[in-house]
Amino acid sequence: MMRNSLLSLLVIVAAMVGCNRVEDGEHTLDIYVTTDIHGYYFGKYYLDDCVKPHSLSKVSTVLKNARQSDPDVILIDNGDNLQGDNSAFYFNYVDTVSPHIFARMADYLDYDAIVVGNHDIEAGHAVYDRVRKDYRMPMLGANAFHTEGPLAGKPYFDEYTIVYKNGLKVAIIGTTNAHVTNWITESLYSGMEFKTNEEMLQALVNRVRAKEKPDFVIVSTHGGSGEEDMVSDENDALYQAKHLSGVDLVIGGHDHRPRLESYKDKETPTGYVDPGPRCNYLGHARFTLAYERGRRVSDTMSLELIPLEKVVCDSEFDAAFDADYRKVKEFTMRKICKVSSPFSLAAAVDGPSAYMDLLYKVQLAASNADLTFAAPLTSSGVINEGDLVYNDLTRIYPFENKLYVIGLTGEQIKSYLEYSYDRWINRDGPVYSYDSAGGIKYKVHKKRPAGNRVEIESLADGTPFDPAKTYSVALTSYRAMGGDGMLSNGAGLDVSDPESYIIAKYGDIRDLLYDRLTGLGTLEPVVCDNWKFIE
Repeated sequence: MMRNSLLSLLVIVAAMVGCNRVEDGEHTLDIYVTTDIHGYYFGKYYLDDCVKPHSLSKVSTVLKNARQSDPDVILIDNGDNLQGDNSAFYFNYVDTVSPHIFARMADYLDYDAIVVGNHDIEAGHAVYDRVRKDYRMPMLGANAFHTEGPLAGKPYFDEYTIVYKNGLKVAIIGTTNAHVTNWITESLYSGMEFKTNEEMLQALVNRVRAKEKPDFVIVSTHGGSGEEDMVSDENDALYQAKHLSGVDLVIGGHDHRPRLESYKDKETPTGYVDPGPRCNYLGHARFTLAYERGRRVSDTMSLELIPLEKVVCDSEFDAAFDADYRKVKEFTMRKICKVSSPFSLAAAVDGPSAYMDLLYKVQLAASNADLTFAAPLTSSGVINEGDLVYNDLTRIYPFENKLYVIGLTGEQIKSYLEYSYDRWINRDGPVYSYDSAGGIKYKVHKKRPAGNRVEIESLADGTPFDPAKTYSVALTSYRAMGGDGMLSNGAGLDVSDPESYIIAKYGDIRDLLYDRLTGLGTLEPVVCDNWKFIE
């Protein structure tokens, strides 16, 4: 009897060991990556039904071809999908009953995991909580934690997922951008707090390795590349790729900079893939792992960015979501008002423009503030004479910023503008960093030294401008929360507690723009004359 029991125990142990051993030979993992899709779902433009150069439809084409030779490919998205296009806006806030379009497309494409990005959180609880339920695959954000109720201290999203591909057990860990609290209001992430990767990621990798004993580990973090030897709350993906132990592949994103790197001199060689935004590229990592007696004895990696511009759209994908496309197109092509004469959006990069004049007027009228800051959100395009449709509105204002009012002294206002124009004149940073002001009259002397360029003459109505007086200033929620460092580096404001200086909060600026334009009936573009460059 004892001998039989011993034999049974040995059989069970052998079976358990066998389950955890990888079959000897070579095993290949093909990992495909998207990030920062920003609503580039459909393969056509709403305005004329022309084919877009980049879209999820083209991603589908590449994946279908890849799965013909390897059905076990891994597909991961690194976040920022729920903002940036009318399709996202429509299924975020207009059709809130149907399963979200991105969730259905992700299901069609058979993603294995989707990481939550900062712009996904910016969409608000009602959106991302709903979309999370619509996802078939896990929504990863291991560094976001509950702060309230019985779940306090527990992860708000999934920490990781396990998939089995080509005979290997693969762990996919995902983290969001902990810097998100510096860009959006607390109401959008109420009940949550965020830890940095530096605070928690290595410990999580160690825990997953100890508990799950995976053969391969992927970390997908919604952070920019940054510097490989410099810790950053916002852009640390490359740092993690170089310094994390026990990780085979790190996926980055967020900063819209496609990049490939490999760190082969580590104990666990690590690849790095960031395919960049809006489906311009599809990231691809291929790892071939050789096993002997259940142990990995060698591995090779190859990394590539697959350009999608010349890829043909997937007709089956397009047909599956054609009804959704038509709904969004109908919403997008709604007429809002007439435009009496064309005006350039690109002109705002070079000086006073009708584009900025429109934003000044909308923000001042909605807030009744003393003055306002605004920046061009695009560096290209023209709004033509004739009918202005909703699609034009998203070109004028592509982001879901809200309008806030804060208090700043005249001296802080001048310092803010000095900082902005220094960046502007030196073309330092994206165009949405080039703030100008409405509601005051001033000159900007290009050739004067930095910090001494802006000469404020008066308020718009001729009232003297007082450096010691506190004025109400209308600006975007992104700026008010400290975005781009304008308030901290420019005005010298402590942005650690935005509620201490925010005076009022209003709705989405695009909605305010919509209300003003529908009320006008006809928009007559006027180039603002309250400020000018002095060469």
